[in-house]
Amino acid sequence: MRISLGAVEKEPTGGTERPHVVIVGGGFGGLYAAKALQRCPVNVTLVDRRNFHLFQPLLYQVAAGGLSAGDIA
Repeated sequence: MRISLGAVEKEPTGGTERPHVVIVGGGFGGLYAAKALQRCPVNVTLVDRRNFHLFQPLLYQVAAGGLSAGDIA
């Protein structure tokens, strides 16, 4: 996945306020976008309805009894 970021330019208003970027969703796309913006001169807010990042590929192992739920939580 490639995230292309255009140049962040600010209107010459004389203020020192940085632009604010709001990312809705904390899945892989939201996390990659936040990581790509970490060196840009912007304030980033990540909004997600849950407070964890769910990595689903291990869930089948819990269902099959290979791992306990505590091992992947």
